[in-house]
Amino acid sequence: MTGHATEPGVTAEVFPGGALASLHLTESALRDPDLAATILRVIQTATTAANLKVLHLLNGIDPELLGLQPEPEETTPHTWRHQ
Repeated sequence: MTGHATEPGVTAEVFPGGALASLHLTESALRDPDLAATILRVIQTATTAANLKVLHLLNGIDPELLGLQPEPEETTPHTWRHQ
C-alpha cells in the first residue's frame, strides 16, 4: 500500500510512514531553483495519503498501537522536511 502525490515535474510514491518507494523528476524540474522544497512537499503529501489509507483500513483501531501516525516518522530528519 502506498500514497502518491504529484506537482509539475515531480511525482512521488511512498509507503505508510514516509519511506520513499519511487521518485520521478522531469528534465524541466531539474532546472527549478525550488526543486528541493517541491520534492519535500510532494513526499509529505504522499506520506499523508499513505498513512490515511492505513488509518481507514484500521477502522477505529488506535494507529499508535501499531506505531503509525498521520505525519512522517520522527526518524525522518527535519532537514528533509518542507519548512
